[in-house]
Amino acid sequence: MDKVFKIATLLSTDIRSRANANIIRSAIDGIDGDIVLDFSDVIFASRSFVDELYNVMDEHGNIRIENASDLIKSMLQAVSVGRKHKRLSLIDNPEIKEFDDMESLSAFLLHSNF
Repeated sequence: MDKVFKIATLLSTDIRSRANANIIRSAIDGIDGDIVLDFSDVIFASRSFVDELYNVMDEHGNIRIENASDLIKSMLQAVSVGRKHKRLSLIDNPEIKEFDDMESLSAFLLHSNF
């Protein structure tokens, strides 16, 4: 039988932190059977939370998500796609600039073509 965790009750209806995925990690620790994360009533999940949630799901392999709203599904999809593509830097060795005050930073930004 599946072990169901109602995310809105376990965490919140508005989830904005990677740390919340660690709460899920702790809650499911030691469960060998199938785990259902029920996203009923969750209205928002940040990109960082979803990214960390995927790490938890990768670690356990027996987790599925149910009852996610269209907004949550969109975030899950966006993060999933982002995780499949390697991030590429357009600059091999970026230069680090240091500024002594906001005036010099503003002048640099005003005259830069980046």
